[in-house]
Amino acid sequence: MIKDYAVWNIDELVSAYANVPEVARTVSETMEALFKFFETEGLLRCRVTDSDGKLIKRQIMASEITEEGELFSTGPRNTVQRWLGSKGAQKSPPDMKMLEKALAESRSGNLR
Repeated sequence: MIKDYAVWNIDELVSAYANVPEVARTVSETMEALFKFFETEGLLRCRVTDSDGKLIKRQIMASEITEEGELFSTGPRNTVQRWLGSKGAQKSPPDMKMLEKALAESRSGNLR
């Protein structure tokens, strides 16, 4: 049996940039946007926001990602990793168009 593990942990990522506050802020904002995107698009088995849309969960475990979410965020076509390295992810607020487009293509069966 495979043990559950943290796929993304915002606080752990942000702590790596404790001496560079502007980068820490960007990393936090980017990851928060990703968590909300995954929740909104039904790629999680759990809630990460409260009723006001405020992030209440800052770590996502592998078991909390749906099968579709796993396909979207792992393997050689890891759209999430490509987005995290993109200029869009570094904007404030992060530009989600790359993720939205890839998910729409995946759902329509038009993977490139």
